[in-house]
Amino acid sequence: MRSLVRGMLLAAGMTSLAMTTPVVAAPNGAPTPGYTADLAQLDGFALGLTEADRFSGVVLVARNGHVLLEKAYGKRDAERSDPVTVDTQFNLASAGKMFTSVAILQQIAAGRISLDTHVGDVLKDYPNRRFADSVTVRELLTHTGGAGDIPLFGVKNAANRARVHNVADMLALGDHRPPAFKPDTKLVYGNFGNVVLGRMVEVLSGEDYETYVRRHIFKPAGMTHTGFPDCTTHDPDLAVGYSTVNGKRVPNCATQPTHGFPAGGEASTARDMYRFVRALQSGKLIPHALFAKATRTYRMYMGLGFFATGYGVGVPARDFRWGHGGGADGVCTDVRTYPVTGETIIVLSNRTSPACYPVSNFLHQQYNKRGHRHFSLRHG
Repeated sequence: MRSLVRGMLLAAGMTSLAMTTPVVAAPNGAPTPGYTADLAQLDGFALGLTEADRFSGVVLVARNGHVLLEKAYGKRDAERSDPVTVDTQFNLASAGKMFTSVAILQQIAAGRISLDTHVGDVLKDYPNRRFADSVTVRELLTHTGGAGDIPLFGVKNAANRARVHNVADMLALGDHRPPAFKPDTKLVYGNFGNVVLGRMVEVLSGEDYETYVRRHIFKPAGMTHTGFPDCTTHDPDLAVGYSTVNGKRVPNCATQPTHGFPAGGEASTARDMYRFVRALQSGKLIPHALFAKATRTYRMYMGLGFFATGYGVGVPARDFRWGHGGGADGVCTDVRTYPVTGETIIVLSNRTSPACYPVSNFLHQQYNKRGHRHFSLRHG
């Protein structure tokens, strides 16, 4: 779950990009005849990594609302022969944090809280009062509250995983701690802040976290292949990732929570994650103004629960993007949208990070090699 600082092709049998991908238009309507070749190069790059046993997963590229590439690569389970398909569900790792961010932003849109609401204003019985009275929703979303991590990962925390059954149980693993530093003085990425936010959503809505996310995010976004499956069930639609424990390769259930929680780990398809992106862009999940606020940069690479990065001195303006990545044993995910180019690139993989990132970075690295010189000195 550690995030790293981090249908024409289908209808045609996912074969030749050059034959099936149309010439598309840039956001201003200008034709981009080179885009077909760009996608063909991306496909070839992903195929090469697959042949080298360095990648397996699904790649989706969309532009201005049109899916231009959706293709599966490699095996669903490295120990079996069945292939990944575009309908395979992948562990999202920390990319699932976006669901918690949207859930808490929905509470803000409903007027129940604000970005400046303190944890203790909602979680009245939060044990550590220094944390409860000083850390705000804004700081939890931007990882600037000193919330730290949660002891749920790795072999050493197997006992903790066995005894947590809901978000309140997870909260109890860290709610005794004060902030690790003075809130809003620095950014330290972690998972526990999202557990706090998830519990706040439960208290504010009166629904358990999974029910809330299913009803208020997955359903309105049309995400029919996204959920909280148990990775021990051997579901044939679920990609299997692996960990190494004592020198042996074992399913990654041995080192991480068996299903999703507010810090991530839900399972989804690339197409469903694109439905999520489109639902955000359309205002279906949160109001346009609040979404725009959430996807601007506040500190370093963070917006309000979304990565908002790819900017700086000498960086092309077209490289700024919002979204979220994620990584864990046998998991690598990247969901990114580039406002300037209108592109969304989604790469879901059952290989350990950083296996997916060379693929998701490929298109914009190619653009920049060609010397595009539209620079932005800063963003946010």
